[in-house]
Amino acid sequence: MMRALKEFGACDCHSHVFGPFDAFPPSAQRSYDTPEAPIESLEAVWRDIGIDRAVLVQGSIYGPDHRVLLAALRRDPKTRRGVALLDHTVGEAELEDFHSKGIRAVRLHWVQHLQAYGNRTEAQRIAEASALCERIAPLGWHIEIHLDAADLEILKRLRLPSDMPVVIDHMARIDMAAPESDAQLGLLSWLLENPVFWIKLSGGDRLAQQRDDLRDALKVMTHLLRVAPDRCVWGLDWPHVNLPKRRSDLSLSQLLVEATGEEQVLRKVLKDNPARLYGFDDLVLAERRQ
Repeated sequence: MMRALKEFGACDCHSHVFGPFDAFPPSAQRSYDTPEAPIESLEAVWRDIGIDRAVLVQGSIYGPDHRVLLAALRRDPKTRRGVALLDHTVGEAELEDFHSKGIRAVRLHWVQHLQAYGNRTEAQRIAEASALCERIAPLGWHIEIHLDAADLEILKRLRLPSDMPVVIDHMARIDMAAPESDAQLGLLSWLLENPVFWIKLSGGDRLAQQRDDLRDALKVMTHLLRVAPDRCVWGLDWPHVNLPKRRSDLSLSQLLVEATGEEQVLRKVLKDNPARLYGFDDLVLAERRQ
């Protein structure tokens, strides 16, 4: 399985970098703490698993300070992209600068445990998301939304640029032990019938917390792959913060392989779909391997 990943340019579309804290201290307003997780450690994980490309997501403990993210992108700018945390007041010059440094999307935190970074009503969230998307649209960026499954209904009321992808993080954090999980999975599937929506098959260990069974996440992943195989991407979600039990990175990679079932589907999720969404160039990988 690891050999297969190494052969076709696999992409981790969702991981974070934290620290070292003496160089990149977290915000005093952060809503949680995490041990240091520097880019060098993540690169070692990627080598072990067989990851050639990556999308790094700004950690919320840093708020609007993107220095650690941009430093990680600079280490390999041709095969890395970034997702920023920006608000609707961001200026055009700042956006252009971020674009030149590899940023290709903005993440919105709408989960309850991160309300310290934006305690907004539904109407405010929709209005601010619309304003932000109008600003980033000329750059060809997309929006990523991190929300709880109970709030999926909000996405039905979004009014964004018609051709802008909307990526739902962590399979909407559906709690498969909850009685409403089947209804939430049904709503998520309904949303994915609209070609504007994409889904990250990341955070499988988050879906499996209550019953401590990764088969819960496997059920969701398999279902979503049937619904929208051309709009699924995968992320390791390293270093797996705010989880009571740490799964091995290998087990989470194997979970994806089991969910896809066929190499053709695995290739879509790990290579073809990320290339379209984040603008990766296959020629870069060919040059690196000569």
